[in-house]
Amino acid sequence: MYRVRISDLDKLVQRLRENGFYVGRHSYSYRLFYKGKLVAGLHLYPGYREASLRLYRVHRDLAEAVRDQIIMAIRDVFPDYKIVVKWYPPENP
Repeated sequence: MYRVRISDLDKLVQRLRENGFYVGRHSYSYRLFYKGKLVAGLHLYPGYREASLRLYRVHRDLAEAVRDQIIMAIRDVFPDYKIVVKWYPPENP
């Protein structure tokens, strides 16, 4: 089983904060605020080595502007993780 060090979870918080985010973390879940607006949720699944990034449509312009910064921070701390990016709520077909 793949384990994650708590120091790596905290390192990701630090990387995001260095990029201007306010970050709340509980276990493997993160809430990301930028310029006072909730722009994304991030959930790590260590057993699958996957990071699920949900960008919130309600603040789409901000979320699009910072998407690459978030992905770069994840890759910096968890380089072997697959990153799945989704918009929430999903668009209607």
